[in-house]
Amino acid sequence: MGLFKGKERIPKRQGEQGRIDSAASENNARKRRGPGRLRHEKPWIYRGALISLAFAAVFSSFYGIFRSRAEKYEETPIETADNIAWLYQNCYLLYHDLRNAQSEKELDYRDIYLETGEGHQWILDAERRRTYNNLMSLVTEISMAQQVISEEELIEMSLNEAAAYGLLKEEQIASYVEQGLLDEEVLKEFQDSGESYDLSQNDSYNLENDLEKLEAYFGMLEENFPDLNSCYGYIIEDHATGKYVTNMSVEDRNRSAGSLYFRLSFQFDDAGNVTIGDDLCGKDVNQIRKLANEAARMNSVQIQMGLAMNTFSKYGRVKTPAGCTVTYTISSEEWSTRQEKSQGMYVGRMISSYAGDTGVLYYDAAGYHDFFASSYYDSGLTGIVLLCMLGLALLGLLFPMPKSHRPWMDERICTASLEFLVCFGTGLMGVTSLVLNMIAYVASGRAGGAFSDYLRINSGSGRALAMMVNMAVLAVFAFCCWYVGVCARALPELGLGRYIRERSLIYRIFPFIKGKAVGAYDAMAHMDLTRNANKTIIKILIVNAVILALISFFWVGGVAIIIVYSIVLYFILRKYVSELQKRYRILLKAVDEIAAGNLNVSIPEDLGIFEPFREQVFKIQDGLQKAVETEVKSQRMKVELVTNMSHDLKTPLTAIITYINLLKENGTTEEQRKEYLDTLERKSLRLKSLIDDLFEFSKASSQNITLNIMDLDIMNLVKQVAFEMSDKIGAAGLDVRMNLSEEKVILPLDSQKTYRIYENLFGNIAKYALPGTRVYVNGFRIGDTVIITLKNISAREITVDSSELTERFVRGDASRNTEGSGLGLAIAKSFMELQGGELDLEVDGDLFKVTTTWHVTEQESYPEARPNSL
Repeated sequence: MGLFKGKERIPKRQGEQGRIDSAASENNARKRRGPGRLRHEKPWIYRGALISLAFAAVFSSFYGIFRSRAEKYEETPIETADNIAWLYQNCYLLYHDLRNAQSEKELDYRDIYLETGEGHQWILDAERRRTYNNLMSLVTEISMAQQVISEEELIEMSLNEAAAYGLLKEEQIASYVEQGLLDEEVLKEFQDSGESYDLSQNDSYNLENDLEKLEAYFGMLEENFPDLNSCYGYIIEDHATGKYVTNMSVEDRNRSAGSLYFRLSFQFDDAGNVTIGDDLCGKDVNQIRKLANEAARMNSVQIQMGLAMNTFSKYGRVKTPAGCTVTYTISSEEWSTRQEKSQGMYVGRMISSYAGDTGVLYYDAAGYHDFFASSYYDSGLTGIVLLCMLGLALLGLLFPMPKSHRPWMDERICTASLEFLVCFGTGLMGVTSLVLNMIAYVASGRAGGAFSDYLRINSGSGRALAMMVNMAVLAVFAFCCWYVGVCARALPELGLGRYIRERSLIYRIFPFIKGKAVGAYDAMAHMDLTRNANKTIIKILIVNAVILALISFFWVGGVAIIIVYSIVLYFILRKYVSELQKRYRILLKAVDEIAAGNLNVSIPEDLGIFEPFREQVFKIQDGLQKAVETEVKSQRMKVELVTNMSHDLKTPLTAIITYINLLKENGTTEEQRKEYLDTLERKSLRLKSLIDDLFEFSKASSQNITLNIMDLDIMNLVKQVAFEMSDKIGAAGLDVRMNLSEEKVILPLDSQKTYRIYENLFGNIAKYALPGTRVYVNGFRIGDTVIITLKNISAREITVDSSELTERFVRGDASRNTEGSGLGLAIAKSFMELQGGELDLEVDGDLFKVTTTWHVTEQESYPEARPNSL
């Protein structure tokens, strides 16, 4: 195969048929070359293009009807409440220009619009205000030094009152003049003016803020004046002198009412009262008059600024323009030119907040370029375009196609994913507003005018070019709608379920997303509360932030997505909390059963986030079981203690009583008496030994014993005890093998108590070891630990647990027939523990092993018990 495909051997008849088919294919290919090729190879594109072009041509033919309907809904942006209020506010700005022109010098807004009461003219003089404030500062300095007036009273004190108090003296004022804080000439003018200086310190501070508000307000009017000047003709004329200020030519001022699109006049009489002129022009003259009267009443700078400058209002008032007329005009020619060239207009707009910090309601200029497009929207064009989009999509879905041609199943461009089609459709809806604006521009003729001005061609060519661009855009827009319909043909053919499975990217990655989501949920459900949860919290916040960030990109439907996200989050949290409560109840039930005494509780269920508590509950359960077992053992040992102690004490006591009674009998020979006395002595000593051991053990176990600590060679002590016990051990037929370290091991111990420990151990061996056997005693040191072990073979089987052999009155001989108190090992263990050592017993069959462990430290400290008597 491959490069040698042409050399394959084929049957003769099959080869002839192949040549015929090849020739037919070549002929068909020739026919398809040229314009007809697209029709045969891509019929859905060919038919879509024809339908789109036809739609563009038919839709464009209705532009005249669209324009006629839009003209009925067209509203002028000039005749609005905001724009009229903006024009009225600018009367104050133009009056300032008129007063400057009359006086032929630059006047301040304060000079024109502020008027003070009698005796307060100095308020408008900046130098005199500064001098007043400096004098008040001097008053404050003197008052603070003399402490004659409280701070509250000082704030409300005026300069006149300060002088009456005697707080302003010539020497202090002279000192301020020398320091340059007071101007001597201004001060003299201040003193000789005879005006009223009754402003409190607080009012003096607030007055400066009020004057700054006035400057800030007019400063913002100045910023918007270029917009007024570019769009409106204006003239302000003084009634008395005839002086005027205007931006209009003589021709524009002399236009007749019929040639004006808009005219509005504000007439201010000598008292500042405003009326609306009778020479109004506009689409709705009555509406203009009503809005102008409302603007003059509600937006009077005199009223609003007077309220904002509440401190200044105590000493003066805000004036209005007076003795003049302000007129605004727009010619019909200018209006038409702006519409045709799409230049737009600047109109007034009320902003949502007050002007800076002035507290005065403020209107500024806003560009209004699409004033004609809204009329097309209002005429129902939006609904028509949406219906056309739906119709084109339905044509793509239902228009007949060749049976052999199924692009929605075979061609990659038409088998796009569901998510792509949704995004494409959303984008198509978003472009609809741009298409509507284009239709409005072309239908109104403004697009043609724009092309004519920009390309410097005649109006007819501009309109033709605009229509060609319009046709192209409409055709592309229509084909996009057709394309969506063609792609949607796969839905009825595949069915909804199969379509989603095969065409949805989200469905394909859903198992991965589901696995990650379930894993994250399980991680949250099984979060280890014993560890720092900061990382987990940060991960959750990052995931939530990413989701919200993705949602924020959806300008259309973002709120709906947030609602869906919130609902999904609610159900997830509700499930999480319900599982949390369920697992908590399981844990609580187990704890309640343990508290009720059931120590065999098991928790087979998954506890999720409470999983670390399972081990803790089991530890509590084990601890309680051990406590119960210890208590049961303690009770049993107490019973055995009483029984054993009664038996061991009763035996010698009974013998003593018996032999005393025998001595009392008559006929007892001297030899018998001597024998009885020996027995009494032996039994008495036996009873005394038992009582002494019990007493000593009681003191040791209660730590009411005094230790005489000294440096002691433990290895030598063991050898000494073994030597002194050698007769007794030898009488028992035992062979002792010593293997003790030759090294001196010095420990801080009580010699008597330590001797008693090993005496009891060797005595125990002598009593219970099997005669004829060997006893091994080993001693060695490992680091800071000294270990001494004693091992022997028991003569009788040990039936008692090794852990119980160190208890009181417990013997390895359960029948208690041997001599002994059962306290030897208990005393040894108590003395070991009292000195910080350890004594362990091991029983392996008949092998009995005792291990004593001592810890070598630099300095041992043992408690000294108080002497006590039992």
